[in-house]
Amino acid sequence: MKILAINSSFRGNKGYTKYLIDKLFDGAKEAGADCELINLSELNIKQCIDCQVCQTETHFLQCIHKDDAAMVYDKMRAADLIVFATPVYVFSMSSLLRILMERYYFTCKMSVFSFTKSGLFFHNVDKRICSKPFAVLITCDNTMDETPQSIIDYFKIYSKFMDAKLAGILVRKSGSLVGHGKEPEKEAKYPAILDIYDAYRQAGSELAARGQIERKTLKRANKPLVQIPPLAKLMMRFPFVQKEVEKRFALSMETAIKR
Repeated sequence: MKILAINSSFRGNKGYTKYLIDKLFDGAKEAGADCELINLSELNIKQCIDCQVCQTETHFLQCIHKDDAAMVYDKMRAADLIVFATPVYVFSMSSLLRILMERYYFTCKMSVFSFTKSGLFFHNVDKRICSKPFAVLITCDNTMDETPQSIIDYFKIYSKFMDAKLAGILVRKSGSLVGHGKEPEKEAKYPAILDIYDAYRQAGSELAARGQIERKTLKRANKPLVQIPPLAKLMMRFPFVQKEVEKRFALSMETAIKR
Protein backbone atom coordinates (compact mmCIF):
# COMPACT_ATOMS: atom_id res chain seq x y z
CA MET A 1 0.00 0.00 0.00
CA LYS A 2 1.38 3.38 -1.03
CA ILE A 3 -0.29 6.29 0.79
CA LEU A 4 0.16 9.88 -0.36
CA ALA A 5 -0.80 12.70 2.04
CA ILE A 6 -1.38 16.12 0.50
CA ASN A 7 -0.95 18.73 3.21
CA SER A 8 -2.57 22.03 2.20
CA SER A 9 -1.78 23.95 5.38
CA PHE A 10 0.10 27.18 4.73
CA ARG A 11 2.19 26.29 7.79
CA GLY A 12 3.58 23.21 6.06
CA ASN A 13 5.75 21.11 8.36
CA LYS A 14 5.15 23.51 11.27
CA GLY A 15 1.38 23.14 11.49
CA TYR A 16 -0.99 20.95 13.47
CA THR A 17 -2.22 19.37 10.25
CA LYS A 18 1.25 17.95 9.58
CA TYR A 19 1.47 16.80 13.20
CA LEU A 20 -1.68 14.72 12.75
CA ILE A 21 -0.52 13.37 9.39
CA ASP A 22 2.55 12.08 11.22
CA LYS A 23 0.28 10.23 13.65
CA LEU A 24 -1.53 8.60 10.74
CA PHE A 25 1.76 7.71 9.09
CA ASP A 26 3.10 6.14 12.31
CA GLY A 27 0.28 3.61 12.23
CA ALA A 28 0.40 3.13 8.46
CA LYS A 29 4.15 2.47 8.42
CA GLU A 30 3.83 -0.04 11.25
CA ALA A 31 1.29 -1.86 9.06
CA GLY A 32 3.78 -1.93 6.19
CA ALA A 33 2.63 1.02 4.09
CA ASP A 34 4.92 3.21 2.01
CA CYS A 35 4.00 6.78 3.02
CA GLU A 36 4.81 10.03 1.24
CA LEU A 37 4.00 13.62 2.16
CA ILE A 38 3.53 16.63 -0.10
CA ASN A 39 3.38 20.12 1.42
CA LEU A 40 1.57 22.30 -1.09
CA SER A 41 2.94 25.40 0.62
CA GLU A 42 6.41 24.45 -0.66
CA LEU A 43 5.31 24.10 -4.29
CA ASN A 44 4.51 26.41 -7.16
CA ILE A 45 0.99 25.63 -8.37
CA LYS A 46 -0.76 28.34 -10.36
CA GLN A 47 -4.48 28.89 -10.62
CA CYS A 48 -6.46 27.52 -13.54
CA ILE A 49 -7.49 30.50 -15.68
CA ASP A 50 -10.02 28.57 -17.80
CA CYS A 51 -8.18 29.44 -21.01
CA GLN A 52 -9.30 26.14 -22.62
CA VAL A 53 -5.94 25.67 -24.35
CA CYS A 54 -5.60 22.20 -22.80
CA GLN A 55 -8.75 21.13 -24.66
CA THR A 56 -7.54 22.19 -28.11
CA GLU A 57 -6.20 19.69 -30.64
CA THR A 58 -2.68 21.13 -30.71
CA HIS A 59 -2.26 21.26 -26.89
CA PHE A 60 -4.64 18.49 -25.80
CA LEU A 61 -4.27 17.71 -22.05
CA GLN A 62 -1.28 20.05 -21.83
CA CYS A 63 -1.49 23.01 -19.47
CA ILE A 64 0.00 26.38 -20.36
CA HIS A 65 1.36 26.70 -16.81
CA LYS A 66 4.82 25.28 -16.23
CA ASP A 67 4.70 24.52 -12.52
CA ASP A 68 4.47 21.66 -10.01
CA ALA A 69 0.89 20.55 -10.67
CA ALA A 70 1.81 17.77 -13.10
CA MET A 71 4.37 16.42 -10.63
CA VAL A 72 1.72 16.19 -7.90
CA TYR A 73 -0.68 14.43 -10.26
CA ASP A 74 2.01 11.91 -11.17
CA LYS A 75 2.42 11.11 -7.49
CA MET A 76 -1.35 10.79 -7.11
CA ARG A 77 -1.44 8.34 -10.03
CA ALA A 78 1.29 6.25 -8.38
CA ALA A 79 -0.45 6.14 -4.98
CA ASP A 80 -2.95 3.52 -3.84
CA LEU A 81 -4.70 5.88 -1.44
CA ILE A 82 -4.65 9.66 -0.96
CA VAL A 83 -5.11 11.67 2.23
CA PHE A 84 -6.42 15.18 1.56
CA ALA A 85 -5.43 17.23 4.62
CA THR A 86 -6.57 20.78 5.18
CA PRO A 87 -7.16 23.32 7.95
CA VAL A 88 -10.45 25.21 7.92
CA TYR A 89 -10.10 28.67 6.41
CA VAL A 90 -13.31 30.74 6.53
CA PHE A 91 -15.48 27.60 6.65
CA SER A 92 -13.76 26.04 3.64
CA MET A 93 -10.64 24.15 2.63
CA SER A 94 -7.28 25.77 2.12
CA SER A 95 -7.00 27.67 -1.17
CA LEU A 96 -3.86 25.64 -1.87
CA LEU A 97 -5.92 22.46 -2.07
CA ARG A 98 -8.74 24.12 -3.98
CA ILE A 99 -6.31 25.41 -6.61
CA LEU A 100 -4.77 21.95 -7.01
CA MET A 101 -8.21 20.44 -7.60
CA GLU A 102 -9.24 23.14 -10.05
CA ARG A 103 -6.16 22.30 -12.08
CA TYR A 104 -7.64 18.82 -12.70
CA TYR A 105 -9.07 20.54 -15.76
CA PHE A 106 -6.04 19.90 -17.96
CA THR A 107 -6.10 16.18 -17.14
CA CYS A 108 -9.72 15.72 -18.23
CA LYS A 109 -11.49 15.38 -21.56
CA MET A 110 -14.17 18.03 -21.16
CA SER A 111 -16.08 17.13 -24.32
CA VAL A 112 -16.70 13.54 -23.15
CA PHE A 113 -19.59 12.88 -20.74
CA SER A 114 -20.82 9.75 -19.01
CA PHE A 115 -22.71 8.55 -15.95
CA THR A 116 -20.95 7.82 -12.68
CA LYS A 117 -21.60 4.61 -10.74
CA SER A 118 -23.96 6.57 -8.50
CA GLY A 119 -25.98 7.73 -11.51
CA LEU A 120 -24.64 11.27 -11.79
CA PHE A 121 -23.94 12.80 -15.21
CA PHE A 122 -20.42 14.23 -15.41
CA HIS A 123 -17.60 14.89 -17.86
CA ASN A 124 -14.61 12.62 -18.28
CA VAL A 125 -11.91 12.62 -15.59
CA ASP A 126 -8.53 10.94 -15.29
CA LYS A 127 -9.55 8.09 -13.00
CA ARG A 128 -5.90 7.42 -12.10
CA ILE A 129 -6.01 10.78 -10.27
CA CYS A 130 -9.62 11.50 -9.41
CA SER A 131 -10.98 8.04 -8.67
CA LYS A 132 -8.37 6.93 -6.15
CA PRO A 133 -9.62 5.87 -2.70
CA PHE A 134 -9.10 8.76 -0.31
CA ALA A 135 -9.40 9.89 3.27
CA VAL A 136 -9.87 13.43 4.55
CA LEU A 137 -8.16 15.10 7.51
CA ILE A 138 -9.60 18.43 8.68
CA THR A 139 -8.20 20.62 11.47
CA CYS A 140 -9.58 23.73 13.14
CA ASP A 141 -9.51 25.56 16.45
CA ASN A 142 -13.25 26.17 16.70
CA THR A 143 -15.42 23.74 18.65
CA MET A 144 -18.60 24.22 16.60
CA ASP A 145 -19.76 21.30 14.44
CA GLU A 146 -20.72 23.71 11.65
CA THR A 147 -17.13 24.96 11.19
CA PRO A 148 -15.82 22.07 9.00
CA GLN A 149 -19.20 21.09 7.54
CA SER A 150 -18.74 22.58 4.06
CA ILE A 151 -15.47 20.64 3.62
CA ILE A 152 -17.15 17.43 4.76
CA ASP A 153 -20.00 17.99 2.29
CA TYR A 154 -17.54 18.83 -0.50
CA PHE A 155 -15.64 15.58 -0.22
CA LYS A 156 -18.80 13.49 0.03
CA ILE A 157 -19.95 15.03 -3.25
CA TYR A 158 -16.43 14.65 -4.70
CA SER A 159 -16.58 10.93 -3.88
CA LYS A 160 -19.84 10.50 -5.81
CA PHE A 161 -18.85 12.46 -8.89
CA MET A 162 -15.36 10.98 -9.11
CA ASP A 163 -16.36 7.38 -8.33
CA ALA A 164 -13.74 7.52 -5.59
CA LYS A 165 -14.07 5.47 -2.40
CA LEU A 166 -14.23 7.67 0.70
CA ALA A 167 -12.16 5.81 3.30
CA GLY A 168 -12.96 8.09 6.24
CA ILE A 169 -13.20 11.70 7.37
CA LEU A 170 -11.08 12.76 10.34
CA VAL A 171 -12.02 16.05 11.99
CA ARG A 172 -9.89 17.44 14.79
CA LYS A 173 -11.37 20.52 16.39
CA SER A 174 -10.06 22.54 19.36
CA GLY A 175 -6.42 22.38 18.29
CA SER A 176 -5.53 25.51 20.23
CA LEU A 177 -6.74 23.94 23.48
CA VAL A 178 -4.03 21.25 23.28
CA GLY A 179 -1.32 23.51 21.88
CA HIS A 180 -1.32 22.02 18.37
CA GLY A 181 0.94 19.20 19.49
CA LYS A 182 3.64 21.58 20.73
CA GLU A 183 2.63 22.26 24.32
CA PRO A 184 2.57 19.16 26.57
CA GLU A 185 1.33 21.25 29.48
CA LYS A 186 -1.87 22.00 27.54
CA GLU A 187 -2.30 18.37 26.52
CA ALA A 188 -2.11 17.42 30.19
CA LYS A 189 -5.31 19.38 30.78
CA TYR A 190 -7.09 17.24 28.21
CA PRO A 191 -6.01 13.61 28.74
CA ALA A 192 -8.55 12.50 26.12
CA ILE A 193 -6.18 13.80 23.45
CA LEU A 194 -3.84 10.86 24.06
CA ASP A 195 -6.58 8.41 23.11
CA ILE A 196 -7.39 10.58 20.08
CA TYR A 197 -3.79 10.46 18.91
CA ASP A 198 -3.77 6.71 19.42
CA ALA A 199 -6.92 6.53 17.28
CA TYR A 200 -5.06 8.40 14.53
CA ARG A 201 -2.33 5.79 14.59
CA GLN A 202 -4.98 3.08 14.47
CA ALA A 203 -6.64 4.86 11.55
CA GLY A 204 -3.34 4.87 9.68
CA SER A 205 -2.92 1.17 10.32
CA GLU A 206 -6.42 0.45 9.02
CA LEU A 207 -5.87 2.52 5.90
CA ALA A 208 -2.70 0.56 5.18
CA ALA A 209 -4.23 -2.85 5.88
CA ARG A 210 -7.77 -2.47 4.54
CA GLY A 211 -7.99 0.88 2.78
CA GLN A 212 -10.76 1.98 5.14
CA ILE A 213 -10.97 3.54 8.61
CA GLU A 214 -13.38 1.62 10.83
CA ARG A 215 -16.36 3.47 12.25
CA LYS A 216 -15.33 2.90 15.86
CA THR A 217 -11.87 4.30 15.12
CA LEU A 218 -13.37 7.40 13.50
CA LYS A 219 -15.58 7.87 16.56
CA ARG A 220 -12.51 7.82 18.83
CA ALA A 221 -10.48 10.09 16.59
CA ASN A 222 -13.28 12.63 16.13
CA LYS A 223 -14.60 12.80 19.67
CA PRO A 224 -14.79 16.36 20.99
CA LEU A 225 -12.36 17.55 23.63
CA VAL A 226 -15.04 19.77 25.09
CA GLN A 227 -18.50 18.33 25.63
CA ILE A 228 -21.06 21.14 25.66
CA PRO A 229 -24.25 20.10 27.49
CA PRO A 230 -27.57 21.14 25.90
CA LEU A 231 -28.24 23.58 28.76
CA ALA A 232 -24.86 25.25 28.18
CA LYS A 233 -25.64 25.62 24.47
CA LEU A 234 -28.87 27.33 25.43
CA MET A 235 -27.07 29.63 27.89
CA MET A 236 -24.58 30.64 25.19
CA ARG A 237 -27.37 32.56 23.50
CA PHE A 238 -27.30 35.11 26.31
CA PRO A 239 -25.01 38.12 25.78
CA PHE A 240 -23.33 37.99 29.22
CA VAL A 241 -22.38 34.34 28.67
CA GLN A 242 -21.19 35.06 25.13
CA LYS A 243 -18.89 37.81 26.40
CA GLU A 244 -17.20 35.50 28.87
CA VAL A 245 -16.72 32.75 26.27
CA GLU A 246 -15.34 35.29 23.78
CA LYS A 247 -12.87 36.56 26.37
CA ARG A 248 -11.53 33.11 27.23
CA PHE A 249 -11.28 32.01 23.61
CA ALA A 250 -9.48 35.23 22.67
CA LEU A 251 -6.85 34.55 25.32
CA SER A 252 -6.40 31.00 24.02
CA MET A 253 -6.02 32.21 20.41
CA GLU A 254 -3.58 34.96 21.42
CA THR A 255 -1.32 32.34 22.98
CA ALA A 256 -1.57 30.11 19.91
CA ILE A 257 -0.74 32.94 17.49
CA LYS A 258 2.36 33.94 19.46
CA ARG A 259 3.97 30.51 18.99
